[in-house]
Amino acid sequence: MTVKHATFTLERVYPVSPERVFAAWADPAAKAGWFTVPGGGHSLDFRVGGREVTSGPPDDGKGMVFDARYEDIAENERIVYSGTLSANDVLATVSVTTVLLEAEGDGTRLTLIEQGTFLDGQEEPSWREQGTGTWLDNLGKVFSAV
Repeated sequence: MTVKHATFTLERVYPVSPERVFAAWADPAAKAGWFTVPGGGHSLDFRVGGREVTSGPPDDGKGMVFDARYEDIAENERIVYSGTLSANDVLATVSVTTVLLEAEGDGTRLTLIEQGTFLDGQEEPSWREQGTGTWLDNLGKVFSAV
C-alpha cells in the first residue's frame, strides 16, 4: 500500500469578469458543458455543504466517480471544495481544492490550488494536474466562443 502527497497550482486568465467565471462554476448546466466527459453523469448542488458528483460513461469500464463537497464559497471570489475520486469503487484520491478569482484588467485571473493524497497507485499526481488543466482550458473555450 502506497501513499503520495502532492500540491499543484494552475493559473488561467479569462477575457470575462469574475462574475462570469464564478457563474460558470455555480450553474449546473454551464458547468456540465466544460467539466464533464461526453456520456458521463453530473449533478451539482452549489452551496456550502452541497455536493457535486461526476461520473464517467457507464460503458467505459473504469467506473470513475468524483464526489465533492463545497466547504466554502465567497461569491465571485473563492470556491473551496474537498473531494474523492474512485475507480470501480476503489478510493484513488482525496483532495482539497481552492479556486481564487481576481479581476485582472478586463478579465479574470483564476488560480487553482489542489492538495491531494494519492492512494496505492490508482492515480498519479501528474495525471490529476494534466486533467485539471484540460478542464480549465475547456472553460476558457467557453469564454472565447462568446
